[in-house]
Amino acid sequence: MLPAMLSLGVPLAAILLSLVDLRIGVLFVAAFIALTLVRAVRGGVDALRGFRRMRLAVRVDWAAVAVETEGAVRRVRAGPKVPVAQLLGPATRALPEPFARAHHAFLRRLAAPGAADAVPLPSELVHAVIVAAYNEPFEVIEPSLRSLAASSGAERLVVVFAYEERGGAAMRERAVRLRHAFAPHFAAFLAVEHPAGLPDEIAGKGANITYAARRLRTWLQLREIAPTDVMVTTLDCDNRVHPHYFANVTYAFVRDADRARRSYQPISTFVNNLWHAPAPTRVVAAGNTLWNLISTVRPFTLRNFASHSQPMDALIDMDYWSRRTIVEDGHQYWRSYFHFDGRYGVTPIHLPVSQDAVLGASLARTLRAQFTQLCRWAYGASDIAFVGVRLFAKDRRAPFGGTLARFAALLDSHVTLACVAPMVAFGAWIPIVVGSLSGGAGTPLAMLLREAGSASANGAAWATHALGIPVSSAVEAVRASAFAGSAHWNDRFAAPPFSAAQLAAELPGMVGTAQRFALLGVAVTIVLTMLLTPRRPAHVSPMRGLGMLAQWVLLPATLLCYNTASAVVSQYRLLVGAYREHFEVTEKRAPASPRASCTESEHALPVRERVGESH
Repeated sequence: MLPAMLSLGVPLAAILLSLVDLRIGVLFVAAFIALTLVRAVRGGVDALRGFRRMRLAVRVDWAAVAVETEGAVRRVRAGPKVPVAQLLGPATRALPEPFARAHHAFLRRLAAPGAADAVPLPSELVHAVIVAAYNEPFEVIEPSLRSLAASSGAERLVVVFAYEERGGAAMRERAVRLRHAFAPHFAAFLAVEHPAGLPDEIAGKGANITYAARRLRTWLQLREIAPTDVMVTTLDCDNRVHPHYFANVTYAFVRDADRARRSYQPISTFVNNLWHAPAPTRVVAAGNTLWNLISTVRPFTLRNFASHSQPMDALIDMDYWSRRTIVEDGHQYWRSYFHFDGRYGVTPIHLPVSQDAVLGASLARTLRAQFTQLCRWAYGASDIAFVGVRLFAKDRRAPFGGTLARFAALLDSHVTLACVAPMVAFGAWIPIVVGSLSGGAGTPLAMLLREAGSASANGAAWATHALGIPVSSAVEAVRASAFAGSAHWNDRFAAPPFSAAQLAAELPGMVGTAQRFALLGVAVTIVLTMLLTPRRPAHVSPMRGLGMLAQWVLLPATLLCYNTASAVVSQYRLLVGAYREHFEVTEKRAPASPRASCTESEHALPVRERVGESH
C-alpha cells in the first residue's frame, strides 16, 4: 500500500501545491527534476566506476590468488610472526586497487595472534551450484553448464540440476541428457526433480531451489561434508559464469571476517543473446546491466539478485529460501538480514555472470514476456511491508537506525521506479495546466502560446529573408502584430515582468535543458553497452550494428511503457490486495543459428532411464 500511495502522491503533490500556490508547485517540480538530474549524474559516475572495477577484476587470476592466500594462512599457522611482504606471491602482489588494499588489510588481520586458526583454507571449501530450470530448451541450458565445466576448479564442483516436474517428460529427458554430457566434468552431478503441488508452496524458483538444497544437504551428510565447508551458488539455467567466479568467491569468503553472515553477488549482465533480441528488450537489458554495475560500487544498497552465493550452514539455519514469494532473490536479503539480527551483508564479486535478454518465439511474445518479467521483479515492493513490520516490531533485534536507512532506500527505489520517468517527461506541464485553469493573459499557458506564436512568426520571417522563399507578404505583418488586436486582447495578454505564471511557463524550457544535460548519462549508457556487448556472431548481418545504435531512440518509450508501467501495475496489485500467487516463468529461447546442434529428439534418451546423481 505504502509504495503505491507515495508513487501516486508525487504527481498529486505537484497538482495540489500548484493549486495552493503556483510558485510552490513550480519549485516542487523543479526540485524533483534537479534531484533526478543529480542522481542520474551520480549513476553515470558509478556505472563507470563499476565497469572499471569489473575490467580490473576480469584481468586477475583469482585461482592463483586463492592458492597464494592459502599459502599465507598456512605460513602464519605454522611459525612465528611473518612480515606481510613475505606473505605475498606474484598474483597477490599484482593485485590492482582497490583489491590490493583489501588484501593487505586481510594479511594484517591474519597476522594477529590466533587469527589464522579461524580462517578456512581455500582448498577445503566445496562449491555446490544449484541450476534452476522449468521447461527451457536444451540449447538454452547447455551453454550454462558448459561455462561451469570451463570454470577453474570445475572438477571440485557439485552441480545440482533442479528442474520442475511440471516441465513434463521432455524436461526429464533433458536432465538425463545433461547428466550424461556433463557429469564427467564435475565432482558430482545431481538431477533433482521438484514435485508439483507440494503444500505451503508457490510453484516457482524459491520452492524449487529449496527442495534441491534439502536434497543437497542429504548428499553432504552421507559423505560427512560439514555445511560450514560448503558454498551454495544459485543460477538460472541461462546464466554463464566467468571462469574465475568460484575462485573469486572462495577468496572473498576466506577474507571475510564474518563470513557466515555474508552472501556474494556477481554482476548480472544481460548480453548472451543481445545480437538476436529485438530492440526494445535490448534497451531494457542494457538498463538492467547498467544498474547491476552501479550496485556493485554501492555496498549499502547492494542486494541479492538472480545468481548469488551463500554459505550452506547459513542456508540451513534459516531454512533455505522463501517458498511463498515471487521474488525469492531480493527477499532472501531481507530474510537473512533479520535472521542474523542486522549482522548481514552482501559482498560484491566484480565478475560478470552473463544472462539472456528476453527472447520469445515472436516479437509480440517477446514484448509480453519482457513486461511480465519486469512486473515480477517490481513485485519486490512486497518486501516493503515485510521490512516495515519488523522495523517497528516491539521485539526488534536488528538495529533501528541501520534498518530504518535500509527501509528508506528500499521504499525510495520502488517509488522512484514508478514515478521518475513520467515526472521527467510530463511533470513540468503540471504547474502550467493547473495555473491556466483560471484563464487569462497572466497564466502560464497563455504565455507559452504568445511565445510560440512570436517564435513561429520569427521563424517564418527568417525563412523568407534568409532562404529567399516568398512565403507571403503577410509574414512581416504577422511578426509585427503577434497577438496584436483590440485593446481588450492586448490587456489580457499583457503579463507583468515577472510572475509565478511566467516562472511556470519557463519550467518546460528549464527541464528541457536538464534533459539535454542528462543525455550525457545516456551517452555513458550507450558506450558501456557497446563495450559489454559480445562480438557479433558471424551469421548476423553487420547492419544489425546500426540497429544497436538506433535502438536508443526507444529509451523514453521503454522507460515509460516497461519500467514505470510494470512498477505501477505491481504496486497497484499490492494496494488492492490482488497478490501474486503464481510464478510466471520468463520464456527463454535459443537464437536461431546455422550452426545449431541437431534437434533434441535426435539425442533424447529413453524416459525410463533413471535421473539421479553421478559421481
